[in-house]
Amino acid sequence: MSPKSERGQASGRRRLVVIDGANTLYRAFFAIPGLRASDGTPTNAALGFTNMLTKVLREESPAYAAVTFDPRGGSFRNRLYPEYKANRDAQPEDLSTQFPLVHEIVKASGVALLEVDDFEADDVIATLVAQAPEDVAVTIVSTDKDLMQLVSDRVELADGMKDRRYGPAEVEERFGVGPEQMLDLRSLVGDPSDNIPGVKGIGAKGAAKLIGEWGTLENLLEHAGEVTAKRARTALEEYADDARLSKELSSLRFDVPIPLDFDELALGEPEVAVLRPLFERLGFTRQLAALDEATGAGGAPSTASAQGRMDSLSVETVESKQDLRRALAALDPATPMALCPVVGEGSVVDAPWVGFAFCQGTGQAFYVPIRGEGQLLGTGMPPEEAAAELERAFGEGKKRSKAPPWLGPKMKVFQAVLEGFGTRLRPPVCDIELAAFLVDPAGPKTLSSIAPAFGVGAPQGWEDLAGRGAKQVPAADLAVPDVAQWAAAQACAAWALRSPLVERLEADGLFALFEEVEMPLTRVLGEMERMGVRIDEGRLAELSEEYQAELERLEAEIYRLAGEKFLVSSPKQLQVILFEKLKLPVIKKTKTGYSTAEGVLEQLAAHHELPGVILAWRRLAKLKSTYIDALPALVSERTGRIHPTFHQTGAATGRLSASNPNVQNIPIRTEEGIRIREAFVPAEGCELVSADYSQVELRILAHYSADESLIDAFQQGEDIHRRTAAEVAGIEVDEVTGEQRARAKAVNFGIIYGSSAFGLANQLGIATPEAQETIDAYFERYRGVRRFLDETMAEAKSCGYVTTLLGRRRYLPDLDSRNRVLRQAAERMAVNTVIQGSEADLIKQAMVAVHEALGEGGLRSKLILQVHDELVFESPHAEVEALSGLARECMQGVYSLSVPLEVDLGTGANWREAH
Repeated sequence: MSPKSERGQASGRRRLVVIDGANTLYRAFFAIPGLRASDGTPTNAALGFTNMLTKVLREESPAYAAVTFDPRGGSFRNRLYPEYKANRDAQPEDLSTQFPLVHEIVKASGVALLEVDDFEADDVIATLVAQAPEDVAVTIVSTDKDLMQLVSDRVELADGMKDRRYGPAEVEERFGVGPEQMLDLRSLVGDPSDNIPGVKGIGAKGAAKLIGEWGTLENLLEHAGEVTAKRARTALEEYADDARLSKELSSLRFDVPIPLDFDELALGEPEVAVLRPLFERLGFTRQLAALDEATGAGGAPSTASAQGRMDSLSVETVESKQDLRRALAALDPATPMALCPVVGEGSVVDAPWVGFAFCQGTGQAFYVPIRGEGQLLGTGMPPEEAAAELERAFGEGKKRSKAPPWLGPKMKVFQAVLEGFGTRLRPPVCDIELAAFLVDPAGPKTLSSIAPAFGVGAPQGWEDLAGRGAKQVPAADLAVPDVAQWAAAQACAAWALRSPLVERLEADGLFALFEEVEMPLTRVLGEMERMGVRIDEGRLAELSEEYQAELERLEAEIYRLAGEKFLVSSPKQLQVILFEKLKLPVIKKTKTGYSTAEGVLEQLAAHHELPGVILAWRRLAKLKSTYIDALPALVSERTGRIHPTFHQTGAATGRLSASNPNVQNIPIRTEEGIRIREAFVPAEGCELVSADYSQVELRILAHYSADESLIDAFQQGEDIHRRTAAEVAGIEVDEVTGEQRARAKAVNFGIIYGSSAFGLANQLGIATPEAQETIDAYFERYRGVRRFLDETMAEAKSCGYVTTLLGRRRYLPDLDSRNRVLRQAAERMAVNTVIQGSEADLIKQAMVAVHEALGEGGLRSKLILQVHDELVFESPHAEVEALSGLARECMQGVYSLSVPLEVDLGTGANWREAH
């Protein structure tokens, strides 16, 4: 949480902290999924809650403290309205088992635990607020909007994980009404999570306007006929009873029979004898260290104590070469240095370098503003000077025994930016956001959200500083002191996060993957982004004209088949044509009518010619707008090339993703998509070289399944799809028809992607029973694959996650969901992640190996693109042969599978030719 609020402190008030237990525990459960103790006990929610509790007690220094929970069996509201909270999903079992642990931790921490039969935690909190003496200020830790009605000059609501506080002014700023009117606003809006109806058709903004105009819900309902807006007037008249019921359900009780006198809420001393063995059993190592430090048992300073120093962060702005040199020279070589770059929008060659902050702790930081075009007042150091000083202190290939290891967020970006000034630093030891991604690919992505999950105070998010969306202020236009404070807090949070993240990586067996693959890859990707790829804009212009002509032809055909002209891109107008005029069967309904999504149109194509032509038009229009017409605008004026951005944290499987442009999504299964690759060309005197893993996913499947037939097929170098078709049909390989091979290929990949018989039937255009027979025959022949799938699923359900070849994890909490759709989706993800995640491991290893080999061999060839299983190089003509051999050797040698890894190589004057 942020430093203690001054609200209510000037008078020297004592403080009561009340924590909404279930609210906090739920948020912690989903913020840190998948964590378990050595005995298998789920601990993620308990860890997050404990971190939050420790932080709140430290930062608020309360005289009184309590944690409230809802009772089992519901409350009086369920009798008042049986449908109350009826829509809520069952509580996850892994969460339910952690409530007793949290109860034990709360009590042993010297904090009162309150749970009163027939009353919700919110009612207990409201009663505590009412009973608190006037000289006691109150902090409620919760995100429950219903508690906003309690906020006053001496009562504030605090979000314990996002470091936001709400007093009366903040409530009004967010909701448009003050705390005293929040109950009326909530009564109009309702609450779907609690099944509180509200007034249908009135949203938060409309409700705020109505309450602001009429004062109270009762007065508004009494004068509903006078409301100007017709829609609101009708809704109020029709749903007045729902509004009154909603207010009754949302009203908090102030008369809960709390079993303790107020003085009994005084914060007590922690019971170390209880907490220590409990923390040891749960594996809470940092909590143990903090406990030892607090009781004088020694040990290194904990993250908690470090965060305490962040509250009084001092930032020194450095604007001269001499001052920066002195600051860097004064660094302790035995202590890691955290560095946070501030870089504006754009590719790594065009984005402005605005500044950077660095620190070796959490109490003191330095900020270096960089002078650049358009930056406020032209203040700061010239970028060349700053880069030179960093290289002097941390340069690659120089002896820097007195320089500390360095870390931070966005290390790929910073290394790439410095490369633009000819500066190469020694590799960083840790990228915080990358480490957090490995710990949990579905978890928080930015420092401001990662920090609270690991017991570190959350620094301000970038959008909180610069604004959001179209209103966001460019980094270079922000005031230097504001950016300095933001960057310094980011650096300090990164410094505090390194230890807990590394501990978690080591505990989960992920540190080798992090240190040997993901961290070195940051430099590889940064250099790829700086290099970019050349685009033939003339070829794109030709394709644009050609595709436009084809779109016009398809439009004419669409109008003919529809019998009239309409806006082809309008789903609404298309709905009318398909379902009202042509009377085609409705496949799927949506909130706005009938679906015209791609899958629906594919099914409708069997009933009429029009849906198929619509699909062709849509796909071509998307290619034209997304790539052909968009690529020229991405060409950098500085380099004459496009510079895609590659993301290491973009996909939960570990696969890389890309943006500006998304080269990963250029279609290669259609002629129109493949032709886009014709516009990707090399520099003069060079060729493009494509190195593509051959059927790597199926080879990984063979390795995992240990299926003798699959392994033998790959070892013999056979066509795996033709071999599969022959095995399943019980015929000789040379008897397999093209149709049989296509069906076998669909089954082979369908196994990886978790296709059902229904999905396979749609893909192959056959009946579902026939598709099921094909799948059954496959598993009868490839029993090793069936065993692998079953064992993978059983292990995933047992431990809550799956792992890849290099130990990469993906947590799948929905495997035990009672929702069939969610459960089946998680089951498909389980197998898919093992295969595709292992594929990501291999291609990333290959990229690091190839990059190192290119440097060691002194070649000028450069890796410029990565797309799924393929690496694309730009190579001088004279190096093509050497590069091809080097790429094949590196890619085939990165991992020893039970079947050989094979690489297809090609060269050409454009990407299509090379591939």
